[in-house]
Amino acid sequence: MSYAVYSTRGFILGSTPRGEASKIFLIYTEDFGLVRARAQSVRLLASKLRYNLEDYSFGTFSLVRGREIWRLTGAEKLDLPELFSLVRARVLNLVKRLVQGEEKNEKLFKILLEVTKKEMSEPLILAYILDALGYLDIQTLSKMSEKQMIQAVNKALKETQL
Repeated sequence: MSYAVYSTRGFILGSTPRGEASKIFLIYTEDFGLVRARAQSVRLLASKLRYNLEDYSFGTFSLVRGREIWRLTGAEKLDLPELFSLVRARVLNLVKRLVQGEEKNEKLFKILLEVTKKEMSEPLILAYILDALGYLDIQTLSKMSEKQMIQAVNKALKETQL
């Protein structure tokens, strides 16, 4: 029986060890939204995938839909202009907390790509993400001062109850 292999770009939001040598990856993909995928034997020294599967990295992933979970069959790390890693980690952790389930969100993925290419302040990045997820209206924020924008972002984060 043959399986369909889907290739899509995505951001690795985190990983969890599973068994002796496998890992479960949480990947925000362009085509499927948030996906949990298992990579078999990726923690072994002989694994060819292990160097392309770092947390908070961007890449192209080959996925096969399993009965209960996706299977990660291939990965290629893509280079992005370096956003200092602390902001990238904080932004991707926020996405991990706010996004639930497999649902494609082109606007959010586009924002995550733009954030890695440009230097923006962290409150502005959070405002764009919250706008893409429906917690804020970016048009209203554009008329505010920076202090008011930070207060609005903090209020929206508090209202998510996460």
